[in-house]
Amino acid sequence: MRKTIAIGVVMLIASSAAFSQAYDHVMKTNPIGLAFGNINVTYEHILNEKSSLHSSINYQYSLLGVKVNSFGVEGGYRYYFTHSKKDVPSGFYIQPQAAFTAGKDETDTSYSALRFGAEVGYQFAFESGFVLDLGLGPYFTNLFGDYADTDFDVDGSFLVLPSITIAVGYAW
Repeated sequence: MRKTIAIGVVMLIASSAAFSQAYDHVMKTNPIGLAFGNINVTYEHILNEKSSLHSSINYQYSLLGVKVNSFGVEGGYRYYFTHSKKDVPSGFYIQPQAAFTAGKDETDTSYSALRFGAEVGYQFAFESGFVLDLGLGPYFTNLFGDYADTDFDVDGSFLVLPSITIAVGYAW
């Protein structure tokens, strides 16, 4: 009986320590983006008990059924405002962010986009290391391009587009 109680206490302590484990790094991707022609990888580096830096690279080979060849980078600062109740990188966050994308479509038309925005979201980091990140916000987007041979004239256009995060990954 004592042996069973001792094993139970040790397992309880070990499981609570594993559950409260904080991580320093997170690597994730958007699996839905893969289905629509966007390959992306995001890295998050935990700075302290309430914030992190976020960087992302992506390659896009299809955009709304049009063959494209584009590359993009993104960066942001993430502040977890539930840090007093949960270990970062878990919890509600706000993230100001900026991104740049450049590429060509199948007709060799060049384009680029410069985006600034913010996102609010929630990231789940489970004791196994599995991470689920969900976020939403506006992206203020400035488009540039060489559209002389098309009916699509957006050079210098300013749009507000959604920034949507649905990502899965691993924390360590």
